[in-house]
Amino acid sequence: MTATKDHTTAPIPMTDEQKFFFDLHGWIMLPSVLSADEIEPLKKEVYDGAKQSYQGELQTLLDHPAVSGILSEILAEEPYLGEDYYSYRCESSFITVRPPGWEKPQGTSTPHVVRPPQQANAMRYQVAGNKIFSGLTRVVWELEEVKAGLGGTTFLSGSHKAHFNYGGPDPYRPNISESAWEDSLHKTMAEYSCPAGSVIIFTESLLHAANDWTNPDNARCAVFNCYNSLWAQWHRVNLSHEAIEAMPPKRRTLFRGVWELGGNKEYSEDNRAL
Repeated sequence: MTATKDHTTAPIPMTDEQKFFFDLHGWIMLPSVLSADEIEPLKKEVYDGAKQSYQGELQTLLDHPAVSGILSEILAEEPYLGEDYYSYRCESSFITVRPPGWEKPQGTSTPHVVRPPQQANAMRYQVAGNKIFSGLTRVVWELEEVKAGLGGTTFLSGSHKAHFNYGGPDPYRPNISESAWEDSLHKTMAEYSCPAGSVIIFTESLLHAANDWTNPDNARCAVFNCYNSLWAQWHRVNLSHEAIEAMPPKRRTLFRGVWELGGNKEYSEDNRAL
Protein backbone atom coordinates (compact mmCIF):
# COMPACT_ATOMS: atom_id res chain seq x y z
CA MET A 1 0.00 0.00 0.00
CA THR A 2 1.33 3.44 -0.87
CA ALA A 3 2.06 5.80 1.99
CA THR A 4 -0.67 8.26 2.81
CA LYS A 5 -0.03 11.99 2.68
CA ASP A 6 -1.18 14.95 4.72
CA HIS A 7 -4.52 16.33 3.57
CA THR A 8 -4.17 19.15 1.07
CA THR A 9 -7.73 20.41 1.57
CA ALA A 10 -8.00 23.08 4.26
CA PRO A 11 -9.97 22.20 7.41
CA ILE A 12 -13.63 23.13 7.13
CA PRO A 13 -14.52 25.63 9.88
CA MET A 14 -17.33 24.85 12.29
CA THR A 15 -20.41 26.87 11.37
CA ASP A 16 -22.45 28.94 13.81
CA GLU A 17 -25.34 26.53 13.29
CA GLN A 18 -23.15 23.55 14.18
CA LYS A 19 -21.88 25.34 17.30
CA PHE A 20 -25.44 26.09 18.41
CA PHE A 21 -26.67 22.51 18.06
CA PHE A 22 -23.48 20.95 19.41
CA ASP A 23 -23.79 23.11 22.50
CA LEU A 24 -27.53 22.43 22.74
CA HIS A 25 -27.48 18.66 22.20
CA GLY A 26 -23.88 17.62 22.89
CA TRP A 27 -23.59 15.98 19.47
CA ILE A 28 -23.95 16.73 15.77
CA MET A 29 -24.10 14.68 12.59
CA LEU A 30 -22.36 15.47 9.32
CA PRO A 31 -24.20 13.46 6.65
CA SER A 32 -22.53 11.95 3.58
CA VAL A 33 -19.04 13.32 4.17
CA LEU A 34 -17.45 10.48 2.19
CA SER A 35 -18.35 9.44 -1.35
CA ALA A 36 -18.97 5.82 -2.31
CA ASP A 37 -15.54 5.70 -3.97
CA GLU A 38 -13.91 6.95 -0.76
CA ILE A 39 -15.83 4.53 1.45
CA GLU A 40 -14.98 1.31 -0.39
CA PRO A 41 -11.21 1.12 0.35
CA LEU A 42 -11.88 2.01 3.99
CA LYS A 43 -14.49 -0.73 4.32
CA LYS A 44 -12.13 -3.19 2.67
CA GLU A 45 -9.48 -2.51 5.31
CA VAL A 46 -12.06 -2.95 8.06
CA TYR A 47 -13.49 -6.18 6.70
CA ASP A 48 -9.95 -7.43 6.12
CA GLY A 49 -9.39 -7.17 9.87
CA ALA A 50 -8.25 -3.65 10.80
CA LYS A 51 -8.79 -2.98 14.52
CA GLN A 52 -8.04 0.76 14.60
CA SER A 53 -7.45 3.62 12.19
CA TYR A 54 -3.75 4.35 12.72
CA GLN A 55 -2.56 2.66 9.52
CA GLY A 56 -3.53 2.34 5.88
CA GLU A 57 -6.16 4.51 4.27
CA LEU A 58 -8.14 4.51 7.51
CA GLN A 59 -5.63 6.91 9.06
CA THR A 60 -6.86 9.62 6.68
CA LEU A 61 -9.98 9.78 8.86
CA LEU A 62 -7.91 10.89 11.87
CA ASP A 63 -7.53 14.41 10.51
CA HIS A 64 -10.10 14.56 7.73
CA PRO A 65 -10.82 18.21 6.80
CA ALA A 66 -14.52 17.73 7.61
CA VAL A 67 -13.71 17.12 11.28
CA SER A 68 -10.36 18.83 11.87
CA GLY A 69 -11.83 22.33 11.72
CA ILE A 70 -14.56 21.37 14.19
CA LEU A 71 -12.09 19.73 16.56
CA SER A 72 -9.91 22.85 16.51
CA GLU A 73 -12.96 24.92 17.40
CA ILE A 74 -14.10 22.77 20.34
CA LEU A 75 -10.75 21.59 21.74
CA ALA A 76 -8.33 24.47 21.16
CA GLU A 77 -8.02 28.23 21.30
CA GLU A 78 -6.48 30.98 19.24
CA PRO A 79 -2.93 31.25 20.69
CA TYR A 80 -2.30 27.56 20.02
CA LEU A 81 -3.52 27.25 16.43
CA GLY A 82 -1.06 26.71 13.59
CA GLU A 83 -0.79 25.65 9.97
CA ASP A 84 1.83 22.93 10.43
CA TYR A 85 0.46 21.12 13.48
CA TYR A 86 -2.87 20.21 15.05
CA SER A 87 -4.05 22.07 18.11
CA TYR A 88 -5.55 18.95 19.71
CA ARG A 89 -4.52 15.30 20.09
CA CYS A 90 -5.85 11.88 19.15
CA GLU A 91 -5.63 9.40 22.00
CA SER A 92 -7.77 6.42 21.04
CA SER A 93 -9.13 4.58 18.02
CA PHE A 94 -11.12 1.41 17.60
CA ILE A 95 -13.21 -0.18 14.88
CA THR A 96 -16.40 -2.14 15.28
CA VAL A 97 -18.18 -4.48 12.88
CA ARG A 98 -21.60 -5.48 14.20
CA PRO A 99 -23.48 -7.98 12.02
CA PRO A 100 -27.27 -8.27 12.16
CA GLY A 101 -28.15 -9.82 15.51
CA TRP A 102 -25.10 -8.40 17.32
CA GLU A 103 -25.87 -7.88 21.01
CA LYS A 104 -24.55 -4.99 23.06
CA PRO A 105 -21.91 -5.89 25.69
CA GLN A 106 -22.55 -5.42 29.37
CA GLY A 107 -21.49 -1.95 30.49
CA THR A 108 -21.55 0.06 27.29
CA SER A 109 -25.28 -0.63 26.92
CA THR A 110 -25.94 1.46 30.04
CA PRO A 111 -25.93 5.17 29.17
CA HIS A 112 -22.57 6.43 30.40
CA VAL A 113 -20.10 9.32 30.31
CA VAL A 114 -16.35 9.75 30.78
CA ARG A 115 -16.97 11.58 34.07
CA PRO A 116 -20.23 13.06 35.41
CA PRO A 117 -20.49 16.65 34.13
CA GLN A 118 -21.63 17.78 37.57
CA GLN A 119 -18.07 17.23 38.82
CA ALA A 120 -15.13 19.54 38.08
CA ASN A 121 -12.54 17.71 35.98
CA ALA A 122 -10.39 18.14 32.88
CA MET A 123 -12.65 15.93 30.73
CA ARG A 124 -15.92 17.79 31.21
CA TYR A 125 -17.79 19.91 28.70
CA GLN A 126 -17.85 23.64 29.40
CA VAL A 127 -18.44 26.99 27.71
CA ALA A 128 -16.78 30.25 28.72
CA GLY A 129 -16.14 33.50 26.90
CA ASN A 130 -18.43 32.42 24.05
CA LYS A 131 -16.09 29.45 23.46
CA ILE A 132 -16.83 25.72 23.61
CA PHE A 133 -14.42 23.36 25.34
CA SER A 134 -15.72 19.87 24.64
CA GLY A 135 -13.33 17.89 26.83
CA LEU A 136 -12.89 14.27 25.78
CA THR A 137 -14.53 14.11 22.35
CA ARG A 138 -15.52 11.20 20.11
CA VAL A 139 -15.74 11.14 16.31
CA VAL A 140 -17.62 8.21 14.76
CA TRP A 141 -17.31 7.43 11.05
CA GLU A 142 -20.27 5.33 9.90
CA LEU A 143 -19.11 3.36 6.85
CA GLU A 144 -22.47 1.62 6.40
CA GLU A 145 -26.00 3.01 6.55
CA VAL A 146 -27.51 3.49 10.01
CA LYS A 147 -31.27 3.40 10.56
CA ALA A 148 -32.82 4.94 13.67
CA GLY A 149 -33.96 2.39 16.22
CA LEU A 150 -31.92 -0.44 14.71
CA GLY A 151 -28.69 -0.26 16.68
CA GLY A 152 -26.83 3.02 16.29
CA THR A 153 -25.32 4.85 19.25
CA THR A 154 -27.96 6.72 21.25
CA PHE A 155 -27.59 9.96 23.22
CA LEU A 156 -29.38 11.73 26.04
CA SER A 157 -29.25 15.10 24.32
CA GLY A 158 -28.37 17.97 26.64
CA SER A 159 -27.09 15.76 29.45
CA HIS A 160 -23.54 17.07 28.92
CA LYS A 161 -24.66 20.21 30.76
CA ALA A 162 -26.74 18.55 33.48
CA HIS A 163 -26.35 20.17 36.91
CA PHE A 164 -27.88 17.30 38.84
CA ASN A 165 -26.79 13.67 39.00
CA TYR A 166 -28.60 10.83 37.30
CA GLY A 167 -30.66 9.70 40.29
CA GLY A 168 -28.36 6.87 41.33
CA PRO A 169 -26.83 6.23 44.76
CA ASP A 170 -23.32 7.43 43.83
CA PRO A 171 -22.87 10.99 42.48
CA TYR A 172 -19.47 10.01 41.06
CA ARG A 173 -20.76 7.04 39.08
CA PRO A 174 -20.32 7.75 35.34
CA ASN A 175 -23.53 5.98 34.26
CA ILE A 176 -27.23 5.72 35.12
CA SER A 177 -27.12 2.28 36.73
CA GLU A 178 -29.36 1.94 39.81
CA SER A 179 -31.03 5.24 39.02
CA ALA A 180 -34.66 5.40 40.09
CA TRP A 181 -35.30 7.06 36.72
CA GLU A 182 -33.40 4.54 34.58
CA ASP A 183 -36.42 3.57 32.45
CA SER A 184 -37.32 7.20 31.81
CA LEU A 185 -33.73 8.03 30.88
CA HIS A 186 -33.59 5.15 28.39
CA LYS A 187 -36.83 6.30 26.78
CA THR A 188 -35.45 9.81 26.34
CA MET A 189 -32.34 8.73 24.41
CA ALA A 190 -32.06 10.26 20.92
CA GLU A 191 -31.45 8.15 17.81
CA TYR A 192 -30.22 8.99 14.34
CA SER A 193 -30.35 7.73 10.78
CA CYS A 194 -27.57 8.45 8.32
CA PRO A 195 -26.22 7.26 4.99
CA ALA A 196 -22.86 5.53 4.73
CA GLY A 197 -19.95 7.95 4.93
CA SER A 198 -21.51 10.13 7.63
CA VAL A 199 -19.84 11.39 10.80
CA ILE A 200 -21.13 11.75 14.36
CA ILE A 201 -19.23 14.04 16.74
CA PHE A 202 -20.08 14.07 20.44
CA THR A 203 -18.61 15.11 23.76
CA GLU A 204 -17.95 12.20 26.10
CA SER A 205 -19.64 14.25 28.84
CA LEU A 206 -22.89 13.33 27.09
CA LEU A 207 -24.76 10.22 28.23
CA HIS A 208 -24.49 7.72 25.38
CA ALA A 209 -24.99 4.01 24.90
CA ALA A 210 -24.38 1.07 22.58
CA ASN A 211 -27.42 -0.86 21.35
CA ASP A 212 -28.19 -4.24 19.81
CA TRP A 213 -27.65 -4.09 16.04
CA THR A 214 -30.95 -5.24 14.56
CA ASN A 215 -30.68 -3.76 11.06
CA PRO A 216 -31.20 -6.81 8.79
CA ASP A 217 -29.85 -5.07 5.69
CA ASN A 218 -26.22 -4.48 6.64
CA ALA A 219 -23.68 -4.69 9.43
CA ARG A 220 -22.61 -1.67 11.39
CA CYS A 221 -19.12 -0.78 10.22
CA ALA A 222 -17.84 2.17 12.24
CA VAL A 223 -14.57 3.82 13.20
CA PHE A 224 -14.47 5.43 16.66
CA ASN A 225 -11.69 7.99 17.12
CA CYS A 226 -11.22 9.90 20.37
CA TYR A 227 -9.62 13.33 20.82
CA ASN A 228 -8.56 15.59 23.65
CA SER A 229 -6.88 18.92 24.26
CA LEU A 230 -3.13 19.43 24.40
CA TRP A 231 -3.33 19.59 28.19
CA ALA A 232 -5.25 16.49 29.20
CA GLN A 233 -5.25 12.75 28.55
CA TRP A 234 -7.73 10.00 29.42
CA HIS A 235 -6.69 6.97 27.34
CA ARG A 236 -3.26 5.42 27.16
CA VAL A 237 -2.48 5.49 23.44
CA ASN A 238 -0.01 2.57 23.34
CA LEU A 239 1.01 3.44 19.78
CA SER A 240 4.59 2.72 18.76
CA HIS A 241 6.98 5.38 17.55
CA GLU A 242 7.43 3.40 14.33
CA ALA A 243 3.70 3.52 13.58
CA ILE A 244 3.55 7.27 14.19
CA GLU A 245 6.74 7.96 12.26
CA ALA A 246 5.18 6.25 9.22
CA MET A 247 2.46 8.91 9.15
CA PRO A 248 2.84 12.19 7.24
CA PRO A 249 4.36 15.04 9.31
CA LYS A 250 1.27 17.00 10.31
CA ARG A 251 -0.69 13.88 11.25
CA ARG A 252 2.11 12.86 13.61
CA THR A 253 1.42 15.93 15.73
CA LEU A 254 -1.86 14.31 16.83
CA PHE A 255 0.27 12.03 19.00
CA ARG A 256 2.71 14.44 20.63
CA GLY A 257 3.17 14.70 24.38
CA VAL A 258 0.66 16.20 26.79
CA TRP A 259 2.11 19.61 27.67
CA GLU A 260 2.10 23.13 26.29
CA LEU A 261 4.28 25.61 28.22
CA GLY A 262 7.06 26.72 25.89
CA GLY A 263 5.35 25.58 22.69
CA ASN A 264 4.48 21.96 21.94
CA LYS A 265 4.22 21.88 18.16
CA GLU A 266 6.17 18.90 16.85
CA TYR A 267 6.11 15.17 17.35
CA SER A 268 9.28 13.23 18.12
CA GLU A 269 10.16 9.96 19.80
CA ASP A 270 10.98 11.95 22.93
CA ASN A 271 7.72 13.91 22.67
CA ARG A 272 5.20 11.11 22.31
CA ALA A 273 2.03 10.64 24.33
CA LEU A 274 2.08 7.43 26.34
